[in-house]
This record gives sequence, C-alpha cells and structure tokens, in this order.
Amino acid sequence: MKPTEAMGRMVRRWRGHVVEVSPRGLVIDGRTVDPAPLTERDAVRPSDDPRTHPSLQFLAHGVLVYRGRVQAELHPGSEPTVHGPGGAKWTPEPQRHPGRKGPAAGPAPPRVDDDLDIGL
Repeated sequence: MKPTEAMGRMVRRWRGHVVEVSPRGLVIDGRTVDPAPLTERDAVRPSDDPRTHPSLQFLAHGVLVYRGRVQAELHPGSEPTVHGPGGAKWTPEPQRHPGRKGPAAGPAPPRVDDDLDIGL
C-alpha cells in the first residue's frame, strides 16, 4: 500500500449525527465535509500521543477535528455547523493541575464517551 492511498472506513454515531471517515473523506449525515481521505501518512505513530494527534478528534464540546482543522461542530438536535477544510487550525490544549505551578502537565486524559462506535 502506498503512503498516500486512502485507509479503511469508520462510521460513528456521535451527538445525534452520523460521522463517516472513508476513502470519500469526511462525511457527516451524508454530506461531504472534506473530500480528502486519511492516508497512511496521517496514521498515529507509536511515538505520538493519540489524545493530541490532529488526524481525527471528537472533542467533548462537540468540535470535530479532521486533518488538523476544526471541520465541524455537532450538537444534538441541530444541524451541524460545517467549516470544512478551511476551518481553524486545531492546537490541543494542555491540561493544568489546580494548585500546581509551572508548565502544563500535557494533554487532558480522554473522556469516556458512551456513544456507539460502528466499525465496518
């Protein structure tokens, strides 16, 4: 497989919407948001922290990050706000410990998400 060839498919029901990442790119509720697919070059390497990797992030406040950009904001019961490939560049926020001085301790731990993930 070439490092620029599209990889697999993932479908996830999240915050009342269906999010699909496939060779067609990023699709939300059947609407293509970004036609560029994830490739082997976008994969999380063993030395990377998956909590801060820019390829794909489902953030707690409804922000969907894809390929390092805020591509959409999803909220239950409303239409998604789509920014597409031109969305704001995403920079992970480091976690700070209350009462501790000095630099941030790193990224916040992942939160438990009870939404159903469907892998096909």
